[in-house]
Amino acid sequence: MPSPKLSRRRALQLLGGSAAATLAGCTQPSAESSDADLVLWTFAATHYGWFKTMAADYEKQTGIRVAVRLIVGDLNAQLLIDLKAGGNGAPDLTDIEQGGFGSFLIGNSVPLVDLGPRLRAEGYDKQLVAARQALYSWKGAVYGVEHALTPVTLFYLREPWQKVGVDPATLHTWDDFFQAAGESFKNGVHAMPIPSHEIMLRQRGGDYFDADGNVAIDSELSIDTMEWMLDLENKRGVAIRPPGNADWVEISTNPTMWTAFRAGQLSCLVVPDWYAGFIPIEAADLAGKWRAAPIPAFEKGGRRTSCAGGTGLTILKHSKKQEAAWKFLKFSMLRVPAVVAEYKAINLWPAYIPAWSDPKMHDPVPFFGGQDIGTLYSEVGREVPAEYQNPFRPLLNQEISPRMLDVFQRKRKPRAVFHEIAEVVRARQRKGGSVG
Repeated sequence: MPSPKLSRRRALQLLGGSAAATLAGCTQPSAESSDADLVLWTFAATHYGWFKTMAADYEKQTGIRVAVRLIVGDLNAQLLIDLKAGGNGAPDLTDIEQGGFGSFLIGNSVPLVDLGPRLRAEGYDKQLVAARQALYSWKGAVYGVEHALTPVTLFYLREPWQKVGVDPATLHTWDDFFQAAGESFKNGVHAMPIPSHEIMLRQRGGDYFDADGNVAIDSELSIDTMEWMLDLENKRGVAIRPPGNADWVEISTNPTMWTAFRAGQLSCLVVPDWYAGFIPIEAADLAGKWRAAPIPAFEKGGRRTSCAGGTGLTILKHSKKQEAAWKFLKFSMLRVPAVVAEYKAINLWPAYIPAWSDPKMHDPVPFFGGQDIGTLYSEVGREVPAEYQNPFRPLLNQEISPRMLDVFQRKRKPRAVFHEIAEVVRARQRKGGSVG
């Protein structure tokens, strides 16, 4: 069986696993939340720690007390239960991971506050990367503010490439990159694990849904992208599929991959910023040996980044303190000092553009040989493609996971599999109602 797709929500839970275990009690009502002015939920221990700091600072400045609760487990499921019960027990603000966000868009009334009017009135809509805000937008409304840009870049070990006299940062197209890899690496040595289909498709301007809400996983662009990926392993021999994994590079749970990196059998990863956070954890002994660069483009002058994942902070409609919740959202998510503090605490490059030029965002990173990763993210940041939200994205993700392994094992053609998935989702769209 393929390992489950690693969402950003699950990744952040793993990155903060020990903290999550010690904070498990936060899933229960407490005196702290019962006498608080506002209650905020999050699913990640990393976010929990940062929000606690923000809440303490906010209380000192305003006297308003924000209780932050870590929901260990499925925050989305718990929140949906509470909302169906009339909002009893639900928070004023909550993080919602983009992969499950569509579940809150089904029905006659979205249970989240439309933040669009406030964002536009105060000029924040121009300060947030529009492509990232698409993740929390539906039918003209904006229901969340994104924590992270999730820019995808190329992380690579310098030594294998130095030995063959090639600098990956100078290879501007995928054709150039794989030609150099094919000429340089042989006898069981490969450039990388096969990247994510979603990442590659978005780099080319596609997605699993389009801007109008139509299913697009079976578009010609999506099929062609999948066939291109298969050729990397089958015909070119420059990339390999991680053992037991259908699509995504499960670097957090796949020690085989890290053994291959240490043995010089692999040298690159194509991953977003949050996923790269696993590298220092899983490969601490390779500190100083890694570098990062824009991913090569599909054509000369083309887009050299992509995106994957995301989490938005939202305000619940049931809250009787929506204006107070908005003020705390601004304090924690839409101020340069706060956003810089979040980057330092969580290592997620922000979608809030004014923070990009702050000097603290450009401190050298020792693990990556003293490289200024912030400058790289700033350079590719405005090219990050849109990732379109849809009420039926959770259903599509559910349908794609068990089928992708058949595609990678050449048991079924991408066209047939993607069309099958698309038809399941289209049928549910025509029917309407819940995807659960």
